[in-house]
Amino acid sequence: MNNTSQMKGEKFESVVEKIYVQIATNERIKAKVEKHVPMFGDDGASHEIDVLYSYEHFGVNYRVAIECKNWKNPINVAELRNFSYKLEHIGNINGIFISAESEFQDGAKKVSSFNGIRLIRYNELHRFIKGQNDQYLIPDFKTIGDPFWMLMNSRGKTSIEQNMILDEGIFLFENKYFAEQFQKLLLLNYGDAFKLVGVSQLHLKEIKCLKNNYKVSVKLFNQFTSDLNRIPYHFWDLDAKDIEMYIR
Repeated sequence: MNNTSQMKGEKFESVVEKIYVQIATNERIKAKVEKHVPMFGDDGASHEIDVLYSYEHFGVNYRVAIECKNWKNPINVAELRNFSYKLEHIGNINGIFISAESEFQDGAKKVSSFNGIRLIRYNELHRFIKGQNDQYLIPDFKTIGDPFWMLMNSRGKTSIEQNMILDEGIFLFENKYFAEQFQKLLLLNYGDAFKLVGVSQLHLKEIKCLKNNYKVSVKLFNQFTSDLNRIPYHFWDLDAKDIEMYIR
């Protein structure tokens, strides 16, 4: 990489860093935003993250690695594979790939879709700053569910894994008590892996996004027909339109 390209890339990274500081301020999240962060993976190598957005809440560490590219040529599949490799071996981290101006090739889009990596063009970022995008990047966890409660997997490596209970899907509860009892009765063997959190409106929009884009199963606990002392419990399957009904 020549000096001009390097300076161009570093300038874009600084812009993205400032944007995510603004996003954290708007979302009222006490987040840490850092540039050029070395992170060690389970492959024994150190992987540099262009911009790292991270915060901790209710014991759940939420981290987003942001890859920045200020290219004129289209972003190719190799770049997404390299980024996916980083995320996989670092673990417990989500990925966003931001392009300053160039398009993403079809192969790159397929790799991102398969691995749960969000692709964003720079001209789309203003919607996140203003909170106008339906696909929120960061769940805004709050003490009180609005209107649901759920159990999050703190060991998940991607947004999908963090929101899901094992391979069963995303389980929502209208009552905190039932969520607590479900955790005590069925998830004891997993230690502190699952954290009970309130689902805010922003988080609910992310769940809707996971349902739409990745066909993740979303279920609502039926507290009227379920007996906590008897398994199996009853859940309603929710589609995107059902979830939309609860979004204000």
